Amino acid sequence: MKHLLSRPRRWAALALAALAATVAAFVASRGHAAAIPPSAPSQHPSPPRPAPVPPGPPPLVLVAGSRLVNGLYLDYPHSVAGAVSAAVEFVTELDSTLDPDRAATIARLTADPSYGAAPVAAAHGVTGTRQRLGLPAAGPLPPGTAVSLVPAMFQVRNATASKLTVLLLFDYTATVPRGVWEHLGAMAVAMHWTPAGWRLLKPDAPDGPDAPALIATPGTAAAIADGWKAMTDGL
Repeated sequence: MKHLLSRPRRWAALALAALAATVAAFVASRGHAAAIPPSAPSQHPSPPRPAPVPPGPPPLVLVAGSRLVNGLYLDYPHSVAGAVSAAVEFVTELDSTLDPDRAATIARLTADPSYGAAPVAAAHGVTGTRQRLGLPAAGPLPPGTAVSLVPAMFQVRNATASKLTVLLLFDYTATVPRGVWEHLGAMAVAMHWTPAGWRLLKPDAPDGPDAPALIATPGTAAAIADGWKAMTDGL
């Protein structure tokens, strides 16, 4: 696929102020770190090696949509792999733009017919992200400004022949004039099979899985223990 796991896309903009403070503290601590002379002998035993990560199930192979429209792949197979692949594509595109019009276009192409308010909600979401990042709510952005989301692992819940929920564990990066912020996130994506293929249902957070409670570092034993599974680009 054109980008599902390869291009730099990262995790939803959650608690940026707290993250900025953490980054500032980290930079400050590095500025006061004392250098150790190369010849200085070790004063402590070597730390124990980390425990090996237990093997999980084989990774799900992502598939490509068969139709490209406005830079977005559509028409995924009627299968679990197709639903997960569509969720990865749709969420990556929606959360990797700071253009409200682009977000509205993606929503029109990917939302279920029952979710008529999706384009407006997507545009408002981007406007809110811009404001949280300290950017103008509309109009041009400073050069180099960007956001990117990269899904890393997944879970599937409540699967039937026509509906399922895909949980995505992702990395989110925001690059703005004030600096670069990166953090992990998780979200639940409700998918519905329609005559036009897999489509996004309106989020139902109060009744859906508590995805943020499952945030873990991708590929670790903790992530696997929380039910996260690997996925890989099949192309």
